[in-house]
Amino acid sequence: MVFASTFFESLSGDRNVITSKSMISGYMANGLHDDAHLIFQIMPENDLTTWNLMVQVYSQNQSPDEALNLFHELQYHALKPDDMTIMSILPVCTQKASLHMLRQCHGFAVRACFEDVHLKAALLDVYSKCGNISSAYKLYKSMPQRDLVVFMAMVGGYAMNGMGEKALGVFYHMLESGVKPDHVIITVVLSACSHAGLINEGLVIFDSIEQVYDMKPSMEQYACIVDLLARGGRVKEAYTFVNQMPIAANANIWGTLLGACKTYHEVDIGRVVADHLSKMETIDIGNYVVLSNLYAADVRWDGVLEMRRLVKMTNLKKPVGCSWIEVGRRKNVFVAGDYFHPSRNMIYNMLSNLDKQIKDLYKSP
Repeated sequence: MVFASTFFESLSGDRNVITSKSMISGYMANGLHDDAHLIFQIMPENDLTTWNLMVQVYSQNQSPDEALNLFHELQYHALKPDDMTIMSILPVCTQKASLHMLRQCHGFAVRACFEDVHLKAALLDVYSKCGNISSAYKLYKSMPQRDLVVFMAMVGGYAMNGMGEKALGVFYHMLESGVKPDHVIITVVLSACSHAGLINEGLVIFDSIEQVYDMKPSMEQYACIVDLLARGGRVKEAYTFVNQMPIAANANIWGTLLGACKTYHEVDIGRVVADHLSKMETIDIGNYVVLSNLYAADVRWDGVLEMRRLVKMTNLKKPVGCSWIEVGRRKNVFVAGDYFHPSRNMIYNMLSNLDKQIKDLYKSP
């Protein structure tokens, strides 16, 4: 990149849109977003492709405000957004959890008669991520032609919103339509089966990876089956499955199994799993917490103290839980133990009232 930058500087007055866009792409690939923006600012002229590139830079790198500013600025320069512009700005809707902004993007696409199937799939995906699965399904049903990308978006939408059976239904409809699945959509379906408790369905789909589609299961798919069995309480079966895997299980798989051992009090298996994790030198604080709880359940206080010592020694901290909701076009963000929200008194009073009502319901004969 240093040589390219030096050569670009030497061009001086011979720079054009093509060379500038090449530099922007190069800086993007190397994570040098500020340098990419600097080239963009000094370009004598910018076409829509360049604007789209810069919007994409910021939207995909957790800088939603900068992406929005560029989106509005390109229209100020009398440039008309195309389908790629809309696709570039869609991640901002997810980052800001803004359903209102998403509907504006969707409306713009409809008015501009954008018919690109992948744009519609992207809109469908963001509707799902914003929790509006009904709008996602409505858009899905309105599409006369559906390819793997569209089916993937709808299956993923149902999966992320906890609707495993509906995700499975769309997957089966895709197979009936003659569309061959790939590793990504199979992984998503397996995850949906796991969270919905569809053990037999998940196992059948896993077996089909090799037997029907002549593919080798990926590490992620093995992890899904371990999670599927573990969530169903079949911890010993999950442990046997891991030991019979043709590839070495990673820390994620062993961590999933460890969590199941804690849930179903499989202390003996838990010790073996913990030993595997310690040999892998994983630094996931969640594994330390689970193992500590497992030792506590087995009244092994020496193990609990050892886990606490390791957490302190490695200076690990558990990430803070976060959630958000949009009400009246205003995004409200909450973190665990939050005392700084401007409406905290009203919120805590409401939660207290709800808690009282729930307790009263349980007290009723």
